[in-house]
Amino acid sequence: MYILGEEYTTYMNMSTLPSPVIKGIFLKSHIQAVEKALGPEGLKKLESAYGGSLKFNNSDEVPIRDEVRLIECALRLLAADIPEDKVPYEAGRLHFNNFSTTPLGKLILPFFRNNFKKVVLNTRHVAGHVFRGVTFSTRELSPTHIEVTMTNADYPIEHFTGFFQAWMEYSGIQGTVTTHVTAPGVFAYDIVWDMTS
Repeated sequence: MYILGEEYTTYMNMSTLPSPVIKGIFLKSHIQAVEKALGPEGLKKLESAYGGSLKFNNSDEVPIRDEVRLIECALRLLAADIPEDKVPYEAGRLHFNNFSTTPLGKLILPFFRNNFKKVVLNTRHVAGHVFRGVTFSTRELSPTHIEVTMTNADYPIEHFTGFFQAWMEYSGIQGTVTTHVTAPGVFAYDIVWDMTS
């Protein structure tokens, strides 16, 4: 089993893990996607489906489980024909597409579009601007194979499978993402791509 190091060990020795949160600015991108596609009526439907206010300040620390609920509600409005068992994966794809419209996404994604590997290897630095209470680590297993490990994220495991798959497609790379659970609350994502991509 791959152990994440001191921070992971410290978390696992605590009686409770820190509550994982995301900055409110990143939830706004999901709301804006619905508004752009479906207008004010779509926003009303989203608020009703979400079951709470859609007002988030940029610096709000929102529980990730609430963001997951919001993305999945948005997905069901934007693509009503998606089977329920595919919702977590497709919500991850939508999450990446929406992230690409945020100020941080607009800053890093176009700049590193042709260097997918470099950005993925620095996932923990990017994640530090987005999340609190979530740990990311990466390791390069070969020139075209990176393992990203996520601890305490509160996303379904399939969510970031879709996120990373959409990221590869954005970067013009042909590849696959497979997942496995390495320990309770620890998801590993094996990202493998074609050398010719």
